[in-house]
Amino acid sequence: MMNPLCYSLCDKTVTVYRRENGKITRNVLENAFFQWSKALKSEEYGCAYQVEALLIVPCTELCIYPGDRVLEGVGPEVSEDEWDRFVPALVQGLYRLSSVKPCYWQGALCHVEGR
Repeated sequence: MMNPLCYSLCDKTVTVYRRENGKITRNVLENAFFQWSKALKSEEYGCAYQVEALLIVPCTELCIYPGDRVLEGVGPEVSEDEWDRFVPALVQGLYRLSSVKPCYWQGALCHVEGR
């Protein structure tokens, strides 16, 4: 049976960064959906802006994980020395995934969602 999911909105390129065992990997993923927005969140002492993002990557294997950092487009190489300054607070458009959810169709992985 054919997969009825349509990925026509997955037309962006994103760069995914991961630090594992002291090594930084940089993967450029094409045909992804990436959208972010600022939302006003009520807190105990007032209101603050919170960035919310959604990344969808059609794939056949897990390619993103919680903690990965995502930048729209083809991002730069990042060295180990630069990693501590390569954070959303200092790099415009950079987002850190806090959760990842694999999505299946008929028992096969069809895409991964990151937030």
